[in-house]
Amino acid sequence: MKHEITGELLAALNEIFANSDSIQSEEDLQLALSQKLEPCQRELLMTFQPPAIPPRRPSEADVAELSQKDPPITLPPEGKDPCVSRARLDLLWNREGQQIPIELKFVDDYKSDVYSYYFLKDLHRLERLESLRDIPSITDFRYSIFVTNQSVYWEGRAPEPEPFWLTDGSTIDAGSWFQYPQPSPRTRWIDYPPFHLVHSYQLQWVNIPNKFRALISKVLHQSSPGENV
Repeated sequence: MKHEITGELLAALNEIFANSDSIQSEEDLQLALSQKLEPCQRELLMTFQPPAIPPRRPSEADVAELSQKDPPITLPPEGKDPCVSRARLDLLWNREGQQIPIELKFVDDYKSDVYSYYFLKDLHRLERLESLRDIPSITDFRYSIFVTNQSVYWEGRAPEPEPFWLTDGSTIDAGSWFQYPQPSPRTRWIDYPPFHLVHSYQLQWVNIPNKFRALISKVLHQSSPGENV
């Protein structure tokens, strides 16, 4: 089942990127993929479970440093949750009666070192995703997709921060912790909240037209047994 669904997603991306000029943004990709996979719903409000692995807590020194900023920044003792209350899912694909959540990332011009972090955060959010607005049930398996023509992502190298490298053929171990390696507590705890991934992930980039590649990762709910292979 997993490989069949991955194949359908890949086939849709191959069709879309055969005319890559039509995709200029993540929103363009979301719309194009929703049309290829119809019926799809877009931008549904997400509800999350608490994390299965309790996050590491910020130090008292970090909390104190932030509280002394002007204006003061309040950091809870348990840290900031990366699953914000108003988060919205990119796509919900109704495939043969199964409601399959999908998150998307797209980069065609390297401008920032945050997108690998955002992709990994999508994995974390999909692991914790419990329900969607007005949807009675969703599958325990979900998909996170990253499409890019920037080799820095699949090669796993600077200027991407090493903790977030998405190197082709590599494996993310179950229980891995992800946090920016920066001295600023605001960066580490507020602007880019850290998180654990419950499951392991094998990262396999696939060629699609016009020098783009796609990373299609199956994500299991955090309470589900098994591996994302």
